[in-house]
Amino acid sequence: MNLELIILGSSGAIPVKDRNLPAIGIRYGSEIILFDCGEDIQRRFQQAGLKFNVPLSIFISHMHGDHVIGLPGLLFNFSLKDRDAPVKIYGPPLIFLYLFLHKKILGLFTPYDLEVNEIDLKNSKITRYNGLNSEIKKEEIDIIDNILFENRRYMIKSTMVKHSVLTYAFSFVEKPRFGKFNPERAKELNIPEGYLWKKLHNGEKIKFKGKIINSEKEGIVGPKKPGRKITYSADTIPCESLIELGKDSDILIHEATYDKSLNDIAKEKKHSTNIDAAEMAKKMNVKQLILFHFSSRYNNDKSIELLINEAKKVFENTIGAYDLLRIEVK
Repeated sequence: MNLELIILGSSGAIPVKDRNLPAIGIRYGSEIILFDCGEDIQRRFQQAGLKFNVPLSIFISHMHGDHVIGLPGLLFNFSLKDRDAPVKIYGPPLIFLYLFLHKKILGLFTPYDLEVNEIDLKNSKITRYNGLNSEIKKEEIDIIDNILFENRRYMIKSTMVKHSVLTYAFSFVEKPRFGKFNPERAKELNIPEGYLWKKLHNGEKIKFKGKIINSEKEGIVGPKKPGRKITYSADTIPCESLIELGKDSDILIHEATYDKSLNDIAKEKKHSTNIDAAEMAKKMNVKQLILFHFSSRYNNDKSIELLINEAKKVFENTIGAYDLLRIEVK
């Protein structure tokens, strides 16, 4: 399954030329997963060539404007484009009220299937609302092992981090993938090509000529491969909960709002420096660190390059995010 990371917004708090407010996209097969929703994200969707009518899940880290203010505009845009694919939103308490007021005051219209989930990790609960037509919650769902969402291919896990308001970090965790399909072995067993091959390729057992065939045991597919993992942390100071969530990630996307000389300001405002991010990446044993959420004081390539080079002295495989950067995660 193709997995692509797309930076849709890399600035923090204040947008600057060529840098929108925070938004990180993951394109996984035909789905899109979005972490945070900075201002004017609908335009970045267009510029990135992302489809407006495919299944979409949006995860909001916290209720500060730079991370959520683009969400109503994106939902408005979907309604104008006759969207019918479902949208799932996960965010802190009050995310439903925030969108509900946009419906009441501005006429936010969502004719597509919309599900709004308020996350309460402290009590391991999700409160779910279907659409924006009623303030009556539909159901409460237990959160087990910090898993917010799960299907047969991947899960989204979360943890609370340390910022000035309730804030979550998220991990996209792909489940182990089936190994390479061996068509010659399937032919040796006289299994006809077609839907049975497809089932075997997906790791399913089949019943053929009265016998149960396990594709892995019979050598029809190779051993399972470990899944890929992307961890996203918005605003936070370094904390143990984030280290645990992001352990062994292929990619860590971490804020670097300030350089190391502004460490005192970072602590006061409960943000991270570039060095904090690099040290966290090292502790998590990640493969690659992507710095983002840069303060507007770093408003040119040279100042961003200095941030990156400082971080590289602590964690070598560090790059800086820029809007519309695309990375294929192999």
